[in-house]
Amino acid sequence: MIDGYGFDKTYHNRAMKVLDFLANYYWRMDVEGIENIPDDGGAMIVMNHAGTIALDVLMIKQAIFRRSKAKRIAWALMADFLTWTPFVGDIYWRTANVLATWDNAERLLKDDQIIIVCPEGTKGVGKHFTRRYQLESFGTGGFARLAIHTQKPVIPTSVVGSEEIYPVVYKNQKLGELLGFPFLPLTFTFPLLGLLGALPLPSKWKIKFDKPIYPSSYEKKGTIEEKALEQQTRFIETLYPCDEKKKMIAAAPREKAIVNDVVKIIKRNINALRNQRKTIFF
Repeated sequence: MIDGYGFDKTYHNRAMKVLDFLANYYWRMDVEGIENIPDDGGAMIVMNHAGTIALDVLMIKQAIFRRSKAKRIAWALMADFLTWTPFVGDIYWRTANVLATWDNAERLLKDDQIIIVCPEGTKGVGKHFTRRYQLESFGTGGFARLAIHTQKPVIPTSVVGSEEIYPVVYKNQKLGELLGFPFLPLTFTFPLLGLLGALPLPSKWKIKFDKPIYPSSYEKKGTIEEKALEQQTRFIETLYPCDEKKKMIAAAPREKAIVNDVVKIIKRNINALRNQRKTIFF
């Protein structure tokens, strides 16, 4: 257990029983590649993100805790607005979740913990239903930079089923921000059916953990594209020699390569998992 984050092992194990019902009976979740979760050592789960609420992250936690050989606890990097949300915030603090900061992620990885990263962020959970399973930008390569810095593996993870639990047909960003949220969603059932409409739909879930990607395998890459990108990065650094944001403007070649490979793997597995389902509910 990691001290200082508010983690409550007893509470966590009780919460898992609720997630067991969702995984085993409500969403009938199938899991592939659980053998790719290491028995020990730090690792980073990088996944697609959808569903309005971060229930997909909770299902990843349940899969790793219940189905991995070592029954490991996975720590999720969460958005700050979740920390003060009534009821939800308390649950998140006590069930192995931390604020999405570099320091928190670095410390957990160096302490040989598994962390869950959702590069799409709120853009992923707020997608319109017509854009389901179309990945949003994975940002500037922060997770790849962290993997290189800590020399911990990245496990590309694909989730199918989360897009259908709260199909977003409209979102009001201004009203959401007034309430302290990134957006206020409108789905096929909410707020039309009131509290009943807040219940997630019973879609069929499939998850795949792909083989780990090790940062060390990218150290000797030197393609023409990477060399050009490296020259671009150096040029930007000369323009902004004292600007910390220069790393956000142009990611290093290895970071770009890792991000591109992770995105390709996640997309490929999403398509394969979707093809395995007869309908969104079976």
